[in-house]
This record gives sequence, C-alpha cells and structure tokens, in this order.
Amino acid sequence: MTFVLAIFLGLIISIGGIIIPGMLNMTIAKLSIKENQKQALNFAFGAVVVVFVQSFLGTYFAKFLDANPVFSEGLKKVGTFIFIGLTIAFTVMGINAKKKKDIKVKIDKKRNRFFYGMAMSSFNMFAIPWYALTSLMMSSKDLFQYDMISIVLFSLSAAIGTYFVFYLYARFFKLIEHKLTFIVKNINFLIAALTGIVAISSLYKMYF
Repeated sequence: MTFVLAIFLGLIISIGGIIIPGMLNMTIAKLSIKENQKQALNFAFGAVVVVFVQSFLGTYFAKFLDANPVFSEGLKKVGTFIFIGLTIAFTVMGINAKKKKDIKVKIDKKRNRFFYGMAMSSFNMFAIPWYALTSLMMSSKDLFQYDMISIVLFSLSAAIGTYFVFYLYARFFKLIEHKLTFIVKNINFLIAALTGIVAISSLYKMYF
C-alpha cells in the first residue's frame, strides 16, 4: 500500500504542477504544430528526464529534513505559508490572464529537441522545492514514507505524470487551441482553490 501511494502521489503532484499552460507545455504544443509530434515528444522526453532527477533530489532532500523534527516542523510551517502565497499568486495570475489573449512562445530552431527539452526543464527552479514541500506535506499526513523504493517510485511516477500531460499537449493541442484562452483564464482559479484547501488544512492542523 505504501508503494501504491507513492506512485499515486507522484502522478497527482506532477500533473497538478505542470498541467497549467506554461513555457514547457506550450513549447511542446508549438513544436507539434510547427514541426511534428515526434519532435514535440522528443522535447517532452528530454524534459521528463530532468523532472525525474528534480523530483528525486527534492524528495531525497526532504527525507533528511523529515528526519530532523526541528527542521521538518519549521519547513512544514514555511510550506503552509508558501501554499498561502501560491493561492494568492494563482488568484492574481487568473485575474491577469483575463486580460491576455494568448501565450507567446519562442522556439529555438537549431537545437536537438531532446537536449532542448532537458535544457529548458533544467531552468525550472521551482521543481525541486515543489517536490520537497509536497512530499513533506504528504508525509505529515502519513501518506508518504521516505524509504528509497518509495522515493524512486514517486520520482518515476512524477516523470510519467509529467510526460502524460506533455503528450496531451502534443497530441490534442490543435483540437483545443481555440479554447486555450478560456482554460488559461480559469484554471488558475482552480489551482488557487486547491492550494487554498491545502493551506487551510495545514493551518488547522498546526493550531488546532
């Protein structure tokens, strides 16, 4: 059951972190349209290789924090306020998105798509803290354990979940391109609601 939870959490957390239209998935969508799906998925595969490393490092780092009650409790409190900040940030992003008509993405035409995906994914500085904080939050609710098998399974499922989202963008972007503006405008509010629920739950556990 522990390993099943690790796989499930890796999928859910990764999908939740990448499903919002951003630089990586929009680049994949544009590659699929301007070149072909094979090149888009090569880019996606390069990106998820980095995601696996990022999720492993974030979760492995969280393992040491979780082993030290002083640091882990302090970080969980910090994580709670980070989720509060994310709730505010996504709400603001949702409001700002109402004013935008589209998302502009510039594609480098000279690079190998696999390594281009690795390079762009490496610039995502929020990935390691995201997996560290979310795994700590799940650990605090006894949903995740920091044994090596669970960490590896979590990281693999995070990579798979990310690739799944990228595949959807590469495969179906043409079908939903005209609806993307609506998605961009409203999905931020959904994510804000989810992070708000996590923040409220954590605050309740901290003080009550």
